[in-house]
Amino acid sequence: MSVDNPNQEYRTREEYKRAKAEELQRKKDAEKRAKDEARQQKDAAEKRAKDEARQQKDAAEKRAKDEARQQKDAEKRVKDEARQQRDAEKRAKDEARQQKEAEQRAKDEVQKTKDAEQRAQAVARKQQTQTVTQKTENAEKQSQALTQKIQSADQQATIKAPSQKGEKGTTSKVKKTEKSATREVQRTKESKNVETEPVSHKRIRIRLIPIWLRIILLLVLVIVSVMTGAVVGYGMLGGGEIAEVFKESTWTHILDLVDKGK
Repeated sequence: MSVDNPNQEYRTREEYKRAKAEELQRKKDAEKRAKDEARQQKDAAEKRAKDEARQQKDAAEKRAKDEARQQKDAEKRVKDEARQQRDAEKRAKDEARQQKEAEQRAKDEVQKTKDAEQRAQAVARKQQTQTVTQKTENAEKQSQALTQKIQSADQQATIKAPSQKGEKGTTSKVKKTEKSATREVQRTKESKNVETEPVSHKRIRIRLIPIWLRIILLLVLVIVSVMTGAVVGYGMLGGGEIAEVFKESTWTHILDLVDKGK
């Protein structure tokens, strides 16, 4: 009698007990194996779930870190662009202030030259008027001296008149002296007119801007025109940034391209 078949007969009771014990042992082993398999499956499932949860958590943390880093990089780029823009505005303000200062200095120089020329003209006019007044005073003194001589001659002629012949001679002398005096007075007047005419019609050349100031203004205008041309050509027509025109790296890059093209 076997264990599977209860109707089977065993030769002895010990065999039956042994068969029953073996059957119980097989059942226990099968249950244990089933439990082990279930536990292994459960452990594997839990492990897979934990691994998946850990992977998802790591992926989520990694994505969050990447997004945070990208956001920080974007904020840093925005800050850099804002700082560059502020620097460009500051440079533009400094250049505008320097240009205004240069224009103010040029205006001051022009005003100084105008003042100096006006003072020189005033001094020249003063000197001319002084010379004219001195000449007129000298002419008046000469005319006064001649009139005094004529008066003294008349007095002498009236005192010394002994006879008619003598009177005729003295009158003729007085007339001659009067004629000569009047001629001398006319000559002095003509000389006054001749001396005063070139003074009144004399043209004085006035130079408002001196040569050295013209050279400085020319250089300033050349520099300003070159800068404006570079800004228009590179920034507006070329599509680049205006602030890059004033950087040394831009021009070195252009020179490198020109050297490579040769």
